[in-house]
Amino acid sequence: MAYKECRLQPCDNGLSEYQPGEFDGETWDNEGDLVNTIRGDVAPADLYELGVDELPEGIEDIRGRIRSEPERVFGWLDPQSGVQYTCIVQV
Repeated sequence: MAYKECRLQPCDNGLSEYQPGEFDGETWDNEGDLVNTIRGDVAPADLYELGVDELPEGIEDIRGRIRSEPERVFGWLDPQSGVQYTCIVQV
């Protein structure tokens, strides 16, 4: 299997839903290696996996509001742009 990171963005419908944006980066054969790369990319912020980690204030569990319903969704607090979400999809 192959995996890619896909950033999530709010939908334009005003219903607090999210949709996948463009794929970010290269294709990975190992999902764990991709997660480690994402962690490195968002450092020094902490990366949280929704549904797995205890989320800090400001990061919401948006998993039920994503149109493509990816299995693994992550969030972090970017000091400059606020809350960011990304997911891993199989390609």
